[in-house]
Amino acid sequence: MLIASAISIFLLIFLLKAVDWEEAIRIFRSGISVTSLLWFMLVTFGIAVGYAVRWRLLLDGKIGYGTSLMASLLGLGANMFLPARGGDLLRVHYSRVVATVPYGDALGRLLVEKMVDLVTIISVGIFSLVLLSHTLNSEYRNVLLVIMVGAIVGIFLSAVLVRNFGNRLVPILRPVFGLLRLQEFFDRHVIHFIGNSARSLSLSVTIVPAFLTLVLWLSAYALAYIFVARFVGVELSYQESLFVLFAGGLGLMIPAAPSGVGTFHASVVSAFVLLGRSPSEGLLLATAVHFLFFVVYVVPAALILGHWRLNRLAPR
Repeated sequence: MLIASAISIFLLIFLLKAVDWEEAIRIFRSGISVTSLLWFMLVTFGIAVGYAVRWRLLLDGKIGYGTSLMASLLGLGANMFLPARGGDLLRVHYSRVVATVPYGDALGRLLVEKMVDLVTIISVGIFSLVLLSHTLNSEYRNVLLVIMVGAIVGIFLSAVLVRNFGNRLVPILRPVFGLLRLQEFFDRHVIHFIGNSARSLSLSVTIVPAFLTLVLWLSAYALAYIFVARFVGVELSYQESLFVLFAGGLGLMIPAAPSGVGTFHASVVSAFVLLGRSPSEGLLLATAVHFLFFVVYVVPAALILGHWRLNRLAPR
């Protein structure tokens, strides 16, 4: 946590020195669109519904649509203030308590979800580079394309290895957990998690959630960035929004303070620089996106968490 916080502080200091704040404030004052803010709120609700449908699909219908929506909103909101994407684990715990989904099953499907997200982010990046072929520097574009294609190949190879050789990890890991005096924990939970993860990494399990995720990113997420840009007076085309979305998604993977403070903003600013746009516009957009997503998801997550806790503490 200290290392992650230090990374965030370093990047924030760098951005404060590198970006013209006066220009960013001037852009913000030049035009604020309330209509765009309303559209943004509608689109973010659609994102939450899409994630709820995906989570239910990954759990093979073991959770209802309403419960899945509550779990997804809780996870999205908690990710804004818990380190290391802790909201995803809270979503797993909520699904276990409310819908009695075993931890091993939920964690195995969460692993599939993270792999789908990673492949989707890279695929969106490749698509945006193709659309921006006449805008980006050809050398930068070609290097990024090679790296991203290689990353997708590496992810698929990793999935194949886990799928076909995952169970062989059990005899290797058992002595390690024995030395740590966690033999019972290993036998009760880890073995089931490894087996479930290996079974889950199949085309039949991943194909529909992967398609749904790609549609969400190419439509709802891209529109959300466009509406936020319009709200703060920044012009952003569809292909540019995809590239910024890709850069921001990569930034959230870097260890940082909760909600990607610093890393997300630096990634978005870097995307604007590569697009030949003003860094001030990038920082303004990143700050607005970060703040608005925080408000839209943290408020319902807090209400859901409070209601859930009250129900659990209420006398039976």
